[in-house]
Amino acid sequence: MVTQEKNCVIDCRVSDPQQLKGGSLNDQEELGRRTADRLGARVLKVFRKPHSATTTEREDFQEIIDYIKLMLSRGIPIHYYIIKSIDRLTREGYPEYVQLKAQLEKLGVQAIDAYGTIQPNQNTLSHLGGDFKYKWSIYSPSEAGEMLASHEGKQEVRNILTRMIGAEIRLVQEGYAVRRAPDGLTNKRVFVEGKEKVIRELHPDRGIYFQKMFELRAEGVADEEIVTRLNATGFRTKVHRRWDRSDKEHPRIVGQKGGVLLTVKQLQRYILQTEYAGVIYEKWTHHQPIRAKYEGIVSIEQFNRANRGKRYIKENSDGSVEVLHNYSPWGKVKRLKNNPEYPHKWVLCPHPSCKCEVLGSGSTNGKTNKKYGAYHCGGAKKGKRDHISFRVPKDEFEKIVRAYLEGLKFEEGFLAGLELHLIDQYRECEKEIVLESSAISRSVAELKAEQAKKLESFGLAESPVTRRKLEEQITDLDIQIQVAESERGKIEVTEKSIKAFIRYARYAMEHPAELLENADDLQSRRALVSLFFEETPTYSQIVNGTPKLQPIFTLSEEFKRDKTQLVTPRGIEPRFTP
Repeated sequence: MVTQEKNCVIDCRVSDPQQLKGGSLNDQEELGRRTADRLGARVLKVFRKPHSATTTEREDFQEIIDYIKLMLSRGIPIHYYIIKSIDRLTREGYPEYVQLKAQLEKLGVQAIDAYGTIQPNQNTLSHLGGDFKYKWSIYSPSEAGEMLASHEGKQEVRNILTRMIGAEIRLVQEGYAVRRAPDGLTNKRVFVEGKEKVIRELHPDRGIYFQKMFELRAEGVADEEIVTRLNATGFRTKVHRRWDRSDKEHPRIVGQKGGVLLTVKQLQRYILQTEYAGVIYEKWTHHQPIRAKYEGIVSIEQFNRANRGKRYIKENSDGSVEVLHNYSPWGKVKRLKNNPEYPHKWVLCPHPSCKCEVLGSGSTNGKTNKKYGAYHCGGAKKGKRDHISFRVPKDEFEKIVRAYLEGLKFEEGFLAGLELHLIDQYRECEKEIVLESSAISRSVAELKAEQAKKLESFGLAESPVTRRKLEEQITDLDIQIQVAESERGKIEVTEKSIKAFIRYARYAMEHPAELLENADDLQSRRALVSLFFEETPTYSQIVNGTPKLQPIFTLSEEFKRDKTQLVTPRGIEPRFTP
């Protein structure tokens, strides 16, 4: 009597591609072939793949099931599925192990491990002879051992992940890095007390772009302008490779993502990342910010100015830090609508406990139908005032403010000193200007080279669809070139530009009242006010001539001697005496 030859498949699996380098798959295949020899089985196929056994929906196991079904359809049964040990099949515990084993048994395949834990099923009615077997009479004599082995595999995963993730959490809480660095930063390995740890440092090529982002935004440059300027200098988002891992032993690169122009939304996401300021703020720190063991590529002050209150890092006296959201260190500022009829709403209420910006509004006399405008406190809500009403007629208020502003003059010799200072600063920044201009020139050259290739391809293309697509790309490149060349012209400051600025500065200093009254909006007026005053003055300070001026300004002697121009008749409106 000839015994039918048995067939088997061998499954070799490691948890990740890194284990491939240690020869684990070769060792598992060798053990599997020895087991096949012991069973007298012919090896039809060896599956060698890195795949985590903690994944419940495993593509590699389904591939084996599909292969077994294919062989059955060809009349070639598979008798054994050989693995090194139970934890190579699954580390999700006994329930999943039973499920996977049942899938094999439905196809007439018996799972066998090289260590001999899994034993063939037995029939409790076999002693009666014949073909007496039922579902309840078939059992595995090694069920307890299999259950224990599958449970130990799951426990081992828990222990490994607890040690690994726990160590990484501790490192993050100590201020070190454990993950891929954000764009603009790079990981650097250092030895601390004999142990290797990771910190961040400025990326040698991409870091300058991110420093420029924060610098420009801290200066108040609009996001659209920042994006245009960085793209002109050659910024593209970081490129990441796309992998085809269908052959997990030999994955291959099939494309890439990234490498596109910066957008406003992406810029705003970058600006929010506290790690650029050397502060770690994430889930593993319980969302409590800590100082990193490395310096940020921007200062905390610059980070705060760049974020404009959206995310604010507060430094405490004990050295700790806090992260506040939608925060302003100056308190809540009410957004005021721009009304050109009331140009001096930048002045503060004189009450010591208030000092909110004043509002401007008018009321109409019912009998004469004449409108009476006035400036009044902008902080106290109707019916909830915390101080007595402050209200000054519009004409009187504006006369006093204008008189004060016209009495300002700048110190003699200041503009000459300012011009020398700006030229010195220009000399110091000249290298940076040249580098940025050169970067834009390189970007323009690369865009033109790419455009030339597209034009060549356009001439060779025959398909209308291809020609239309190439035409769109050529047009887009042309727009990028024009924008980049325009930005290069903006940054190329010369001494001639400095002299033009000095002429404007002289005009601004000689006509403060006119500039403030003719500003486009309230935000522009606030910016101009900061040129003249160290802090925004209250109405009473203007009346008394005591605002804190910037060092370059003084009050004219005429204004100091003649304060009668500030004396106005008492009106019928209630007054506030500070």
